[in-house]
Amino acid sequence: MFALIRRSFSVNMNCWALSLRCRFLFHAIETLILTYYDSFVLVSSQGHFPRLENVGAFKNVSIVPSQATCGLPDRSTFCHSSVAVQSIISCTQRFCVQECPYRSSPSSYKQLLSEGLGTCITEDKRDLHPGSSSNASSFIFHNHKDCFSTPRSPRLGASFTLTVWLKPEQEGVMCVIEKAIDGQTVFKLTISEKETMFYYRTVNGLQPPIKVMTLGRILVKKWIHLSVQVHHSRISFFLNGWEDDNTPFDSRTLMGTVADTDADGILQIGQSFTGLEQFVGRMQDFRFYPVALTNRDILEVFSGKFPHLHTQSECRCPGSHPRVHPLIQRYCIPNGADDTTNDRVLRLDAEAHPLYYINDNDIGTTWISSVFANTASLDRGVSITIDLQNGQYQVFYIILQFFSPHPEAVRIERKKRDDLKWEDWQYFARNCSIFGMEDNGSLEKPDSVNCLQMHSFTPYSRGNLTFSVLTPEPNHRPGYNDFYNTPSLQEFVKATQLRIHLHGQYHTTEPWVNFRHRYYGVNEVTVSGRCNCHGHADDCDTAMKPYRCLCVKESYTEGNNCDRCSPLYNDKPFRPGDQVHAYNCKPCQCYSHAESCHYDLAMDPFPQEHHRGGGGVCDNCQHNTAGRNCELCKDFHYRQAGADLSAIDVCKPCDCYATGTKNKSLLCDNIGGQCNCKRHVSGRQCNQCQEGFYNLQQSNPDGCNPCNCNTSGTVNGDITCHQNSGQCKCKANVIGLRCDSCNFGFKALRYSNEDGCEPCWCNSHGSVSQFCNPLSGQCNCKEQVKGLLCDTCMDNFYGLDVTGCKACECDAAGSISGTVCDARTGQCACKPNIGGRRCDECLDGYYRVQKSHSFLCLPCNCEKAGTVNGSLLCDKSTGQCPCKAGVTGLRCSQCVLHAYNLSMSNVRGCQPCDCDALGTLAGTVCDHVSGQCVCLPQRQGRRCDECKPGFYFSPSSITGCLPCLCHIAGSVNQICDKLTGQCSCQDASVTGQTCERCKELYFGFDSVTGRCQHCNCHPAGAISRTCHLVTGQCVCKQFVTGLKCDNCVPDASNLDVHNLFGCSKTPFQQPPPTGEVLNSSVINLSWSSPDSPNSNRLIYQLYRDEEEIYATEDYHPYSIQTFTDTLLAPYTFYSYYIQASNVHGFTRSDSVTYRTKSGTPIGSLDLNPVFPVSHHSVLLYWTSISNDSGPIEKYILTCTSSVDHQPCGRYEGLKTSAIIWNLIPFTKYVFSVQACTSGGCLKSQPVTVVTAQAPPEGLHPPTVETISSTELAVEWSPPEKPNGIIIRYELYMRKKLKSAGNFLPPEVRIFQSSGWLSPQPVVESQNENALAPPQTSITVIDLEPFTEYEFYVLAVNMAGSISSDWKSGRTGEAAPAFMPSPSVFPLSPYSLNVSWAKPEDNLARGEVMGYSISLMTEQSTLPPFSQVLHIAEAHELSYVATGLKPYRTYNFTVTLCNQIGCVTSEPGMGQTLAAAPRKLSAPHVEGINSTTVKIIWNEPEELNGPSPIYQVERMDSSLAAMSIEVTKGIRFPGNGYYRFASSTLPTNTYFTGK
Repeated sequence: MFALIRRSFSVNMNCWALSLRCRFLFHAIETLILTYYDSFVLVSSQGHFPRLENVGAFKNVSIVPSQATCGLPDRSTFCHSSVAVQSIISCTQRFCVQECPYRSSPSSYKQLLSEGLGTCITEDKRDLHPGSSSNASSFIFHNHKDCFSTPRSPRLGASFTLTVWLKPEQEGVMCVIEKAIDGQTVFKLTISEKETMFYYRTVNGLQPPIKVMTLGRILVKKWIHLSVQVHHSRISFFLNGWEDDNTPFDSRTLMGTVADTDADGILQIGQSFTGLEQFVGRMQDFRFYPVALTNRDILEVFSGKFPHLHTQSECRCPGSHPRVHPLIQRYCIPNGADDTTNDRVLRLDAEAHPLYYINDNDIGTTWISSVFANTASLDRGVSITIDLQNGQYQVFYIILQFFSPHPEAVRIERKKRDDLKWEDWQYFARNCSIFGMEDNGSLEKPDSVNCLQMHSFTPYSRGNLTFSVLTPEPNHRPGYNDFYNTPSLQEFVKATQLRIHLHGQYHTTEPWVNFRHRYYGVNEVTVSGRCNCHGHADDCDTAMKPYRCLCVKESYTEGNNCDRCSPLYNDKPFRPGDQVHAYNCKPCQCYSHAESCHYDLAMDPFPQEHHRGGGGVCDNCQHNTAGRNCELCKDFHYRQAGADLSAIDVCKPCDCYATGTKNKSLLCDNIGGQCNCKRHVSGRQCNQCQEGFYNLQQSNPDGCNPCNCNTSGTVNGDITCHQNSGQCKCKANVIGLRCDSCNFGFKALRYSNEDGCEPCWCNSHGSVSQFCNPLSGQCNCKEQVKGLLCDTCMDNFYGLDVTGCKACECDAAGSISGTVCDARTGQCACKPNIGGRRCDECLDGYYRVQKSHSFLCLPCNCEKAGTVNGSLLCDKSTGQCPCKAGVTGLRCSQCVLHAYNLSMSNVRGCQPCDCDALGTLAGTVCDHVSGQCVCLPQRQGRRCDECKPGFYFSPSSITGCLPCLCHIAGSVNQICDKLTGQCSCQDASVTGQTCERCKELYFGFDSVTGRCQHCNCHPAGAISRTCHLVTGQCVCKQFVTGLKCDNCVPDASNLDVHNLFGCSKTPFQQPPPTGEVLNSSVINLSWSSPDSPNSNRLIYQLYRDEEEIYATEDYHPYSIQTFTDTLLAPYTFYSYYIQASNVHGFTRSDSVTYRTKSGTPIGSLDLNPVFPVSHHSVLLYWTSISNDSGPIEKYILTCTSSVDHQPCGRYEGLKTSAIIWNLIPFTKYVFSVQACTSGGCLKSQPVTVVTAQAPPEGLHPPTVETISSTELAVEWSPPEKPNGIIIRYELYMRKKLKSAGNFLPPEVRIFQSSGWLSPQPVVESQNENALAPPQTSITVIDLEPFTEYEFYVLAVNMAGSISSDWKSGRTGEAAPAFMPSPSVFPLSPYSLNVSWAKPEDNLARGEVMGYSISLMTEQSTLPPFSQVLHIAEAHELSYVATGLKPYRTYNFTVTLCNQIGCVTSEPGMGQTLAAAPRKLSAPHVEGINSTTVKIIWNEPEELNGPSPIYQVERMDSSLAAMSIEVTKGIRFPGNGYYRFASSTLPTNTYFTGK
């Protein structure tokens, strides 16, 4: 590989001419170097590095002497030389000109808002466009009539520009500016929130307007800068400067140049000349430029800054090509043209050779120095400085491509930083003694500098000089192949500036050489380097100053150079990545409670290793956390057991309620948060009373008071009450704070009653309320209501409801005297034929007749045939029966007027007469029995709706009937059809209603005979067989004449029945054929008939290039004719015309020309890759082919993976080389290229390439399975992306970090296996699978029981390695090893609390199944006796032993059991509290004398504590005299007591003291 680089980039690179092939070779070799270093030296690693690029391109360059460039200060000449020796013997004179060919300064303009302002326009200095100067003004156009400005009108040329700042204040179309001459618009510009319109006039009149959609870009109440650039027929619109690609917002083509013939026309701003389209808003800085500004000029007007270009930035483009070429800055192109257009002009003079051509990244430009007058000046030479400007780069190559002969000596210097001095970097010389150095001196150290000897002969022109920083041939720098572990070499490639000194020159110092050959010419200086990103970025943004590396996410680095770790990733100190390891910054474990951490060396168990250990300490733990990892809680805070340590609220405040805690303590347990509560207080915060207690108070030493609930009135005898009020939980019908009273409406509180009290059961309608006497149960009744429950009405009342009982109110006339109504329904006892509840109405079938003060009920007697539904019922007050619609009368016994025939079956009762109004005599009615109407004289029928014979029906007649009036000769008789009036005609040639005219095809009606004559029109010449009714003239075809249409007109012949025209004439005006080019060999042609075919039959003849190729005929109606011309040559012009003929003559169309499309290219297309290839990309190039079959429109390079046959990349374009990216390492790909015209593609033979290896990716954690208590089986799979041949696996293990641990346990490599695992057979070799794949499983032994271990796998291939994530597994259970003694502390004289802690997992050695608590009893002669008191669940960690004796010492043991076995702790001892002594017998009293007694007593049988203190008391007896009678109400003296007889106070009676 290095030999290839040496051969390709030797000092005398023999590329004698910059032909296309040579240029491609230079590009390919340069790309090869970049790809080689990118793949194998710099980036093929775990670290990330930007690609090599020309970091010196477009940077500031300077020269000493400063005037050492040709053409400065004036035009000069030099001799051009080629690679041939003859060119240096003679002089081919060239000029050197540095002036700009077009403008080099801003154009002048006219300010349009400086004059002619209307009175309604106001000036404003507050609301100005962004970036305005302090003395600027905007002008407000109001929504008033005639609110516009009329400045003096400039005359428009073929090119002009308008620029203005606008701030519209309302929506709608608004006129910005309009110019008119003699009332005719020259141009007009309008805007709206949706579109911008440009109206204009050319010499051909007013043209359709240009409409540009600006929706979303022009907004109400927002400043916008609008520029309109016009050059001849091209118009461009700019909004707020230019778009991201330096182009206008939109560019269009006008129908011609704007025609402005008069400079004295009228210019109006803010309103159109129609008085409409008023602009409402602000305008500012309205300019008119008499030229078409360039795009850079327009951006300068908008922003105030002229965009800088690398080379001669002051040189502007012409108005015809206003945009700087985006790829080659020395060219200008039109707006609206593609970037690849060939329509371009030079922005700089063609003879310009400025210094900035030296690094413009364009091999087609050349810097030419001034000509040296003598050899002494040539020996002093020049110094060229390139400032890399925006940071320190790592530089690996410097390539000088000369236009002139080589200098004899070159010295290259660098500045490592701008504030440091220049340092020597490399020397080149024909003879190194000129620098006092030996030729090709050795390099002792990585940063040594030597002098490389150039060849004795170099090219006369076009030679190259390459400085390879790492490998200056023939020597290699020490450490060049271990770059990332050689710090001095890493420093040696750093540079911010470089300086190149050129001295002397080959060939031109000979006396026979013209002195004007003595100059330096350089095509390009390439500085190949990259941003210094410390191995943590793939790309960097070089547009910024300083440049900024785009740190890869997984590196967790930051800074412009990715030179420090992110705030929370300092678990290890920062370390640059290299070709083996990424050395990503490691995260601190702060559980999301800190914003940064720092590295503490003392905390790191492995400070010398990057992948093990860690020394990160979290800074300023938040969220009330503390500890190195923010894993603890601050004082007065706690966390729940098993809580997520990363939760933002993991540490919660204790919030202990001081009123309920002992000694007002605010501290709580670190885990769980339990506060220290008073005796009768509970809850984690001690903020609530225990059950049966309430009213938590600070002053209460026990915290709460007892509830004292009445259990007869509480639910289920509950003794608990409300925490604050003390309200007990009463039964449904019980009330009272203690639940000791019945609720209103209830009585008899009893324990056995589920609801507590019985309800009163008062009737809700009859009682005043639901309350009753609690003893008798009597409810309080309403008036007229009686009964214990108020549920019965009194006599003469009925219907107990919500209103009470109602009075019966029986009618005295209709009811039977002496009776009462029903108490429930209220029904009175009625007389005959009378009904109703009160007996005040008649029964059905009867009606009421009032008689003095009484009434009678009479029968209805309805006529059944005349009533509705045959009803016999009538209205009870009037006696009227319900008559049908056609019936009347009280009994419904007669028909209404105009009806007859009363019958039971008729729904209406009677049938309507329906007399015809036009045929019936007015004012008459029909017979009520037969229904006959009275008819007029011309009518007949029952309804008078028929005409008499000789008449027919006519609605327009007054009588409705008209006479027939049949023609006497033409009709059979005088009788016609009664409905239509049609008479019966006697002859077939006659027609008409009265038989008085001729039928079609007949004429000449004879009124005597009643007949007509036949037309007899000629069938070939007449349009139809009909003729004129009187004259008999037939209707003739276009070219036919005569009464019967049987003769041709003059100039016509051949009368033909099938001819549309009858006769034929010569056809006229045949349209040319219309062609559609289908492909490279087929043109589809179509044509229509002549405009005047003049016949019903045509013959067409199609001619191609004056040769008939097709003939056909067509008949009327003529159709579109088509013909497909095939077997044509691709990309060739063909001429066609049509000849149309009929029986009378012929006509010929004009000729039309079409060209076939491009065909499939022909020739040989060769595809070649450039080796070596990268692991993610492949560079390929191919040959160009001829365009005989049409122009090549694109090359298509395709890539297919040989593994899954899926596409892997694609290139389309006109270049003959391309790089396919994003490939998979160590994979076989098949490439092919196609050269395509619009007609097809020529495909190359496929080329197979295997990408290079890369570090593996996608290694999953291993799987861990438990085998026994000391063994784990670990198994893993190969990486998802091996990216090469896997040669080794390494397995690492550590104990899992406990949740409360501060240090990571050490990790150790426990297994390593080597082998050969190829992901696919990309290389066919006999020895490819000679080695077995490395082992992927192992059984790990000698582990601790029931212990969790973590494992990760390291996979290694030939290019690097990858580690998996940790995966944990736990060994099996074993018999527990140890149980600590329990803690025992007293609760009372009779109980002890026994508590214990769960041992560590390595002691419990399994899941705890439960605990056994035993009491140890000492025996004098036997071993201690163990009594099991309690079996506890696994989650229980305490037990209260009760029933103990006071002040006694007890020993307890706890036995822990898992699934394998059990272990018992050592005893834990505790003593119960002391209690009052018991079983103290009465003292023994012995009298000594009359005033002294001796008192003797024994110790209590149960001391229950330490030795007691005795107190002897004496008291006098009460009621010593037993003769006094004690009765109720008698008081007695004394301090003693007296037992009363049982008769003194009755049983179950409260003693009140009275």
